[in-house]
Amino acid sequence: MLSGTPESVLGILRTAHSSAPDPRLQGVLEEFRKHWISLGRRRYPQLQDDLEDAVQTALMKLLSSDKLDTLREAERLEAWARSLFVHTVLDLARDSRRHARRRLYVGTPEDDPEHALRDALPDESDSPEDLASHRERLAIVARAASRLEVARLKFVEDLPEKEIAARQGLTRDSVAGQLKRIRKSLRQAFEDPE
Repeated sequence: MLSGTPESVLGILRTAHSSAPDPRLQGVLEEFRKHWISLGRRRYPQLQDDLEDAVQTALMKLLSSDKLDTLREAERLEAWARSLFVHTVLDLARDSRRHARRRLYVGTPEDDPEHALRDALPDESDSPEDLASHRERLAIVARAASRLEVARLKFVEDLPEKEIAARQGLTRDSVAGQLKRIRKSLRQAFEDPE
């Protein structure tokens, strides 16, 4: 696979972190990259887009001085580098599985997540119990107000006490007293101490 002896290729790789890297370094890295891409497509087709990431990570490891120091025999460079790539792929696959297990989906995979979230939120409209309670209160008010024209003029038509007094032929104090009693009876009907 590699053009050049394993010893010369190893020497070129070791210059990667020097102040003057060997000009052949790019060519050597490209040879490894092509070989690993081919190997990855054959043996790990499920990687698809992640294959390039695995190759780049393996190339960075290949250039690491610490990793290069673990190679005991230069003749084994190709096998050692292939092993480095395979382990990188396996690490990537393991991390992907871990990540996939932690991934949570809202709804089913076919659902739009936004719609699934909206459907899961509580409805802001009044519940049937709230509506029934509201209707009951209105019925109480209607029964109490139907007997008293002063209450209807004040609470339904929202007229001032002075105008109610003029329409009903009463004094303003009389209207105020009636409204006070009406409010008191409404509080009692609603069991409101205030």
